[in-house]
Amino acid sequence: MSCMEERYYLDTSALVKRYVEEPGSKVVDEVFSRAHAGEVTIVLSYWNVGEAAVVFDKYEKRVGLDAAGVLRTMLRELRMLARARSAILVGVTPRILRRAVVLVLKHHVYVADALQVASAKRAGARRFLTGDEELAEVAEAEGLEVTLTG
Repeated sequence: MSCMEERYYLDTSALVKRYVEEPGSKVVDEVFSRAHAGEVTIVLSYWNVGEAAVVFDKYEKRVGLDAAGVLRTMLRELRMLARARSAILVGVTPRILRRAVVLVLKHHVYVADALQVASAKRAGARRFLTGDEELAEVAEAEGLEVTLTG
């Protein structure tokens, strides 16, 4: 199976597990290892970058994590994977926002969660990694194969 065929969408809860040790980090690390080997493609929204910064900032306040340093590490790794065609960052476009609004009304979820599913579908991801059980249900209802990351 080529990278184009095996795309893993990571929502913010899954993405953060790559850079902060949490339950589910091993699952995410395995996907990143496969992306570095050119076996799969990681997909995420640019929205995730902003949300991840918020989560890193909260960890900085709680446990002294260097939020800016972790964010730089994340961006460096994502750029490297994108150059190798093993990562795709999906823009927040009017088309995706329209689809997200449809999902909000259909599934009664926050627009940020609906944006994750809409972005995954737009990028052709079949697999969806999340730590959010409610979002997992929506992603499954929309035809994605879901892995809960903790």
